[in-house]
Amino acid sequence: MPSLIDVYRPKTSHNARLDKLLAVSEASIERAESNTDLLDVIHGFASHKGPLEYDRTLAWRFFGTGLLLIASAVGLYWIGHVYSVALFFYRLEIDPDSFGTGTGLLGIVLVVWSLAWMKSKSDRLPALSKRIARLSSYFHNGLAFLKEDSATTLKKLDTEFGDYRRGDHSRALLKSIQGVFNGTLRNLSYTYRQLHYVNRREVETTVTDEKGNTKTETRVVHDHYDRYSLVIDFPWVTGISVRSDYQTQNDYSHPMDTASPDFNKAFHLSGRSEMLCAKFIKPSTVLHLLKLFDILERPNLEFSDSGQLCLSFENNDLFAYGAQHSLSSPNYFHAEISAGIELPRLMSVLQWSHELSELHDDNFSALPHTNRQEK
Repeated sequence: MPSLIDVYRPKTSHNARLDKLLAVSEASIERAESNTDLLDVIHGFASHKGPLEYDRTLAWRFFGTGLLLIASAVGLYWIGHVYSVALFFYRLEIDPDSFGTGTGLLGIVLVVWSLAWMKSKSDRLPALSKRIARLSSYFHNGLAFLKEDSATTLKKLDTEFGDYRRGDHSRALLKSIQGVFNGTLRNLSYTYRQLHYVNRREVETTVTDEKGNTKTETRVVHDHYDRYSLVIDFPWVTGISVRSDYQTQNDYSHPMDTASPDFNKAFHLSGRSEMLCAKFIKPSTVLHLLKLFDILERPNLEFSDSGQLCLSFENNDLFAYGAQHSLSSPNYFHAEISAGIELPRLMSVLQWSHELSELHDDNFSALPHTNRQEK
């Protein structure tokens, strides 16, 4: 349904043409499969004749009219009880109170409608720009969303990693993204996952009734959390857990302290055997693991028997990007998207993981390139 502003605009107006451009572009973005598709959309904005913003002249007129009506209603309220004024309205068979109320309500409607219209229109171009930049970051870095059943995937992950066994009330995978990091020595296949889990607890509170009597009531509280992780192909280490949070289900049966007080304070190390722990925790590995706190919050590492590393953390901004331009300057935006949007935080974590693989691959042999997809 067209808005009040659109009703009073000719169909060939600047706003109508911009509306059509945005609608077509939004639909194209939903179907985009490559960076080229994104560039085609941006080209449409570069070719658009006229400013890439809505004409708000009529909206401001509605807004001003609304304010005048509200002011008139307030004025009428104050002078409506003056005998001569009231008599004037009654001679016209108009109730001054009802007239003032109606005038005020109409003014409020016009003010709210015009502000809502301007807000909705001003949000469309920035929202589309962000959508394009986000998709470009996925395409440029070779990322693909996985469609999977959350319960089935979690059941499989549970057999390999303790970090996913969180949430005594409920849990679910909200997002799974797959990619390959092209390192200097090898390629590392990885899957990013966002786990949402809920813990249930009971809280006792003291309540007082209207008579002043107190009693203790128990209510249930559900605490919601998110945990993020990267599952990386990592065949060089198995049967080891290094955790910095409370998730004791990650632990193996053989804990070990190191010669580094800083490491022992930051991490809990355990393994399937003392020999595996001793082989893993070399001085260079101790220093490298401590560097992880520079890029991740509360990191945990689990090296499974199947040659997979689960690196989990609390950061929710692993896919943060820094686009400098938008569709409001389409030529600059086109150049930026053409170059590809980088994901510096994700790349930092993956580069750290690649360096860890160098520390534990005695042969420095390249890992065969795979495009394995978890099922």
